[in-house]
Amino acid sequence: MKIRLGEYAQPGPLATPLMLLGDIDTLYVRVDVDENDAWRVRKDAPAMAFVRGNADLKTPLKFVRVEPYVVPKRSLTGDSTERVDTRVLQVIYSFYKGSLPIYVGQQMDVFIEAPPLGTTTAISATRSSSGQGGVR
Repeated sequence: MKIRLGEYAQPGPLATPLMLLGDIDTLYVRVDVDENDAWRVRKDAPAMAFVRGNADLKTPLKFVRVEPYVVPKRSLTGDSTERVDTRVLQVIYSFYKGSLPIYVGQQMDVFIEAPPLGTTTAISATRSSSGQGGVR
């Protein structure tokens, strides 16, 4: 809460909300998958999230949905002059917080199981990239 009893609440949209409400038992993680690996993402593939800084703290993820479009990767530096040349597919997963020491807005490392690169011959043949990237 950013407002107290008796304070004036300015009408209209604000840069910082006066109050945030939400369920923090079930959390959601938005995963950026490089567009070159987007074809490898499957909704039934197992995924695991790790707390940044401690790989022993992990949780399985439940697939929620795929955002149906590829977007420029959002920069986390906050620098408005930074150029972004990477495009990503965003995949949403959920998990039960339980006893994990994780907070809303915190970054996590996510690993999604994907089929080997050689299993989809039609797509592999049309790829022009020679590098092998991992799905993150």
